[in-house]
Amino acid sequence: MATATPHDTLFHLTFQHPRHAAGWLRSVLPKELVAAIDWASLRAAPEKVHGDALRLQVTDILFEVALQPHGHALFVVPEHKSWLDPEAHGQLLGYCLHVAQRTRTASSPPALVVPVLLCHGKAAWPETWPPHPHFDGLDPAAAAALAALQPLLRFLVDDLMRCSEAQLRHPGLTSLAQLTRLCLRFLRGSSAAEALAAIDRWSDLLRDVDQDEGPPLGRETVAAIGWYCLHVAEIPAEDLHGAFERILQRPEETIMSTAERLKREGRAEGRTEGRAEGRAETILRQMNKRFGPLRPETIARVQMATQPELDCWTDRILDAKSLTEVFDA
Repeated sequence: MATATPHDTLFHLTFQHPRHAAGWLRSVLPKELVAAIDWASLRAAPEKVHGDALRLQVTDILFEVALQPHGHALFVVPEHKSWLDPEAHGQLLGYCLHVAQRTRTASSPPALVVPVLLCHGKAAWPETWPPHPHFDGLDPAAAAALAALQPLLRFLVDDLMRCSEAQLRHPGLTSLAQLTRLCLRFLRGSSAAEALAAIDRWSDLLRDVDQDEGPPLGRETVAAIGWYCLHVAEIPAEDLHGAFERILQRPEETIMSTAERLKREGRAEGRTEGRAEGRAETILRQMNKRFGPLRPETIARVQMATQPELDCWTDRILDAKSLTEVFDA
């Protein structure tokens, strides 16, 4: 199972709930499709549809909704990426095939599936990706013929990096959905002054979330947002605590305890992360020496790898004849 990032956790907190996902999906899907959906029927898909292919993913969100006028089922597969992951296309293709086949019966065709990607990398999601590395050295005509025959998936992209703050304050979304997208878009790596100024600008949303009876329950959600701020922004816990109490006009009891816990965990995590970063740099040097200059997506994949992946690749690189064998053997 992949390791959840703070961004994954916040995304899942909000958008696993149909009441918060509905407005977001209505803002992303084509208007013709929005009009054809019975939004009152939106629900989490039955567990039997998930299967291991989805259950093993950290976000594991899948919705079912009825199409008008006949009530045919449509499955919506939301995915979240906090970086430019070139594997996203294949990942979503696998999910959609899994859902389509798992909902099929002997007397019915595969279900209709719509994949939606919410992303907020350091740059905008590219409209095109570099060609497959196996095309290198091929005759251009052969490469073009092969490219045309590769399995492709078209999916909707909600790229927060292309959105202004005003655009993310979409009135059709719940306050929590708006606040979640704003946090994902603007808080990562922000300074204390930037983060506190943003929280002040979003104070109306934070108060609405605090009073929400759920799901998720308002005060628990506010605690989770505080946890996210401490994880991704350079903001002192005391300043965040004061800002939340001033905005919410109530005692805030979780931020300081969360900060202390993160400080304790950080001592261990910092050592682990330092070792992982060193391993990643070593593997990149080895790959560059054995296979030549590396593509940006390969470098990003290694830098974002988990410790078990780094362990596996360290073993494989000794005998692999290509990068494909390192990653996919």
